[in-house]
Amino acid sequence: MSHKIFQILDSLGLVAQNRVLHVQFSNASLNNQVFLQRIEGEHTLNQGSVADLLCLSTNAHIALKQFIGCQVAVDQVADTGQFFRTTGIITEASQGQSDGSLTIYNLTLKDPTALWHKRRNSRVFMNKSVRDISEILFKEWQGKSPLFAASLTLDTSGLTKDYDVRPFVMQSNESDYDFLTRLWRSEGINWLIDESQLLIADPNASIQPQVLRLIDDNQNYQALERRSLRYQRSSATEQFDTITQVKAERRLQPTSVHVQRWQADALQQEEGSGSVQGKQQHSEHYDNASLNLEDAWHVSPAWMQDLNGEDQATASGNSQIEQLNQHINAYHHLSSKQFTVSGNVRDAQVGYWFELNDHPELDQHDSADKEFLILSKHYYNQNNLPKELQQQLERLLPKDKLKAAQLDSQNPEQRHYAELNVIRRNVKAVPEYSPLEHRPAAHPQRARVVGLEGESIHVDQWGRIKVRFLFTRTDDHSHDGGAGSNDNDTDSAWVDVLTLWAGAGYGARFLPRVGEIVVIDFFDGNIDRPFVVGRIHEAERYPTQFDQKGQLPDTKKLSGIRSEEVDGKGFNQLRFDDTTGQISAQLQSSHAASQLNLGNLSHPKDKAESDGRGEGFELRTDQWGAVRAGSGLLVSTHKQDQAQGVHLDANEAKQQLEGGLNNAKALSEVAKNQQTDPLEILENLKTFIEQIEEKDQDKAAAFKQALMILTAPNSIALASNEDIHLSADAQLSQTAGDSINLSTQKNLIAHAQNKISLFAAQEGARLYAGKGKVEIQAQGDGADLIARKAVQIISTEDKIEISASKEIVITAGGSQIKINGSGIFPVTGGKFEVKAGQHLFMGGASANLKSSLPPPPKRGQGVLELFHEYAHGEFVKQGGYTVTDSLGKQFKGQLDDKGFVRVSGLATGSAKIVFEEDKRNPWDEASDFKRPPMWPNDNDMSAQTLMGKAESVLKGAVTEAKKALGQTFTNPSSIMRTIDTAKQLKENGASALLPMVQQGVESHLTSQLTNFSSKVLSQSSTGQGWMHGKTNPIAPVTSGLNVNPLRAQDSKNTETALNSMNFKFK
Repeated sequence: MSHKIFQILDSLGLVAQNRVLHVQFSNASLNNQVFLQRIEGEHTLNQGSVADLLCLSTNAHIALKQFIGCQVAVDQVADTGQFFRTTGIITEASQGQSDGSLTIYNLTLKDPTALWHKRRNSRVFMNKSVRDISEILFKEWQGKSPLFAASLTLDTSGLTKDYDVRPFVMQSNESDYDFLTRLWRSEGINWLIDESQLLIADPNASIQPQVLRLIDDNQNYQALERRSLRYQRSSATEQFDTITQVKAERRLQPTSVHVQRWQADALQQEEGSGSVQGKQQHSEHYDNASLNLEDAWHVSPAWMQDLNGEDQATASGNSQIEQLNQHINAYHHLSSKQFTVSGNVRDAQVGYWFELNDHPELDQHDSADKEFLILSKHYYNQNNLPKELQQQLERLLPKDKLKAAQLDSQNPEQRHYAELNVIRRNVKAVPEYSPLEHRPAAHPQRARVVGLEGESIHVDQWGRIKVRFLFTRTDDHSHDGGAGSNDNDTDSAWVDVLTLWAGAGYGARFLPRVGEIVVIDFFDGNIDRPFVVGRIHEAERYPTQFDQKGQLPDTKKLSGIRSEEVDGKGFNQLRFDDTTGQISAQLQSSHAASQLNLGNLSHPKDKAESDGRGEGFELRTDQWGAVRAGSGLLVSTHKQDQAQGVHLDANEAKQQLEGGLNNAKALSEVAKNQQTDPLEILENLKTFIEQIEEKDQDKAAAFKQALMILTAPNSIALASNEDIHLSADAQLSQTAGDSINLSTQKNLIAHAQNKISLFAAQEGARLYAGKGKVEIQAQGDGADLIARKAVQIISTEDKIEISASKEIVITAGGSQIKINGSGIFPVTGGKFEVKAGQHLFMGGASANLKSSLPPPPKRGQGVLELFHEYAHGEFVKQGGYTVTDSLGKQFKGQLDDKGFVRVSGLATGSAKIVFEEDKRNPWDEASDFKRPPMWPNDNDMSAQTLMGKAESVLKGAVTEAKKALGQTFTNPSSIMRTIDTAKQLKENGASALLPMVQQGVESHLTSQLTNFSSKVLSQSSTGQGWMHGKTNPIAPVTSGLNVNPLRAQDSKNTETALNSMNFKFK
């Protein structure tokens, strides 16, 4: 039964050698049961091949499964006697009509890439070129599908370019066919399904796999074996197959192409060479520029490789734009003119070229214009059945198939036919590529953030992250060590993260953390350009809990931001509470509960409302706090409704201080009139008040200096459980419109380096001691107790003792009693009356004085006294100075009229002293100083430590000066020099004498000062130190300095060591 069909054909004379079509199945059982009557197919470059097979069998019960997946070879007898082979895989099978003796089977034959249509996948590739990806997928198919491995091989020898390594490529819900072909299209790679053996000698030759050829250059297309075809009418008497019809077609296409895209690393739109004109001419009437048909594309942003180049990806740039521009232009050229040629050529193969001869028009062209590349082929061929069998077949065929069969039977010379779509071989063949069409649909999707092991946040310099797309499977990524499905930084290229604000180093930054689920979208809908648009709360990733409390919808009135400590439980948050009646804002760090709370404060909410905490603002922490303002600080409780004033409005404080200043100034004048000390702080306080004013009328109010003002319309309290310290390098001022009260539970101790002065203008002064003695001592001088009226000294329970080491004098009116070591001497001009119950006059005796005082106080640490004078004793009045202590702190000021100042508050250690120049005119008459040197305080014992002992040195210097001048005018050998000197004196005055006296004096001063500084100063005891300029009255006048040479000073930089006020010149 299985051989019946061929027995019938043989009996009718249609033996194998008389058939024009032969079929061979890889399923051997079908070869004796199925007869191929007709084949009709399409084969196209950059698409593939498909053919419909009309088969006959006497077996009406062949299972259709036996056809599916079966390899098939169809051999057509060519005009050369060889067999032209077409192979493929049966992908569809259907049973047609059957009359009991004959059954029709319709089969669909496709190339093996049809299998790629049947597998859809989503996966990612990192740092791969299109060629790499093609080879990876092809190898996978060969390993997983024996049918594919037996049906198709890959030939990449037609690829002549170096292809870019792309940092990231995604296959997204695409068939492998769509995925690979869109990659090939994007690179301008043609794919061609070819046969391992196009022409064979024996139709029984084994079936060989087809070949998938990848080609990027026309030079890699082969020529047909016959190489040339003739143009000739169709005729049964024609010995060879010919082209019987040639039809040229021209279509208007865009005349130029302009491609542009965003280049992230350049922060600009990149457009290569701009609009590029096509090379082909479209019209005889208009040139391309006149037609101005521009095909302008804005394509997806350029890919961005690893910024450090660690991924080995190709850097994006203009070359890719130029390549795309050329590709689109080439396709327009390809589409602008094509040819359709038809005839009975049976061995024409797509992807091959031939030369067309004997055509009346084409023969007038160059040989190159007669060479054509076959882009596609539509063909059919059929066996010529005996009449009886043909009629039986026609009864079984449907109407659409019947017309073709009847035509063929009526025109036996048209049993086979081929229509070819061709282009000239010198026109570049490229696949059609539309950046918007040849890609899958891209929609937002989820991904998981990944990174290096142990890292919670993994980003690059741009803040890009890496993700694992949730669709990835380990089996699909085994080719690259699992990259794409490893749950680490190998799973993707760097992915941009959308942020609300991105400036040059400023903006908003919220970096996704490893393990978070992010939402991915795609620039321009390009599946290969992902970026993160945000994150979604899902499942256990519940919405933000401010203060780690509450859940939605209970806390729906709260909004803001809360972060979480990396690898910890702490957090930072910016919380906005818009609850009715409890509106507030909070900036918080959970560390030490450090918070800034503003508004109507309430406790953290775990429901719609919570208890209130107060109103206004609160800045608090469990640790340390600091308030620092480099230009000034105002702390005020004066009201400023709705923030309508300027933020440094300190008018109330200024008015209060001015009022206190006026009161203090009036009282100070009273004290001054009473011959006591006025307040020293008044000028400083006035200066302070002047700093509280606007710096610029065009700007908001500001302080002139870095002031701090604490002011309140009511009371201010300063309290501490331990100590309170007030310190000022200058003066402390306290003024009150009422009383200043001091109260202590222990002692009230006040020290003053210089003096203590108290003055009460109205109601006297009182000093009471509830217990213990009242002691008043003047340890370095006398004491005066003066009263306008009576003075009472009363001891209510004991005695009164008056003693003096030398003498006591009591004087009243014209009488006096003097008591001293010589005796007691009463003196009176009136009556001397003595009343006593008894008068005793005994022998002489003396009384012992028991009271004593401690020695005068030493100067305390951190106090330095400066005295600046000239060698002959004149003071540098109001001279400027700068003292730098061992901590680098500077103290500046002016000397008094006696060249003296006391500087306090210095750190112990070395101090550097710099005196400024004397600003007075050195040639004024006032410069002729004739007074003897004086100390600022004759009673100060330590004032003799330096200046007094330097007197002999100064006298020696004067003596040397006199000698030098005397020799100048008495030595005859220097008479000429004397004449010159006289001229100079007339012109320049006394300054002309300086060079004459310098030589004799300089050596004397050097030796004396060296001895003086090493001996005299080292012997000085603790106490004051008086520092003078070197005694060098003849030092030359320094250029640019206005200094009198007769009172020159050379103590600009004098360094001392402060240690309990013992110091020495270094």
